[in-house]
Amino acid sequence: MYNEVYASDNSGNRTVFDANTVNPIAASGQTKATATAGDDLTLTVVNGATYALTGIDTGVLLSITGVTSAAANIEWVAPANTTIIIKIPTDKTTLYLEGTVTSKNIYLRRIL
Repeated sequence: MYNEVYASDNSGNRTVFDANTVNPIAASGQTKATATAGDDLTLTVVNGATYALTGIDTGVLLSITGVTSAAANIEWVAPANTTIIIKIPTDKTTLYLEGTVTSKNIYLRRIL
């Protein structure tokens, strides 16, 4: 009778409709600066957790498989100034990433 509209994370789980309105877990934020565009960076994450990620003035390439300099490893792409929601698989604790612009910040907040 009614059509329901909802958003899903990369695992198909329902999540907040507008990623910019997430309510993060207190003191869960992490920041990573892109010293040089294309540098391989890592962040430690909680396995099975859900995160909101934002790149300020930089696109972000993300992976849980390995370094993003290997194109086959890129699982997510976040456009600049956009927040995306990702769910970390239960057997992973490292998030690999790279920014597309030099000297910009990437912010990661745990939401579940």
